[in-house]
Amino acid sequence: MIQTFLKTLVVLVAWLVALDIVGVIACVIFDVVPLRGSSGALPYAIWIVLGVFAGFLAFATAGAWAAEAGEQDWMERPGGMAVGNRVLVSSLVVLLGLGALFWWLYWSRGVAGEYFVPDSMPHTIVYFVSAFGAMLVGRSTLRAKAAA
Repeated sequence: MIQTFLKTLVVLVAWLVALDIVGVIACVIFDVVPLRGSSGALPYAIWIVLGVFAGFLAFATAGAWAAEAGEQDWMERPGGMAVGNRVLVSSLVVLLGLGALFWWLYWSRGVAGEYFVPDSMPHTIVYFVSAFGAMLVGRSTLRAKAAA
């Protein structure tokens, strides 16, 4: 379990950081380019979409690395459900830990981060919740494959 946690930690943080950079660039572009119909919901939409991508990519990558499946798809293996459960629990711990860290570093000190992750508490929470939601959807596909 510790090995799966460490692998999930590395993969999840890497995907979150990579897509955070994409999100910051997208938010800056939409902030400086005059768009008709631009609203306050646009940054939330950006972070939701990127969170979903981060969740799916992290779940698939961490599961493959933890399962050490080689050529075979880890989701098709008999132990795929157990690996998926371990990755899911590890991801929840990582996301809660990052939330606590960001609370300690930024949010409790009144840092006004507009709509950038991790400066902005609401946008970061949306990003993390959408990533975890995507992981839950990924895990539900494991259940469907196991039942088939």
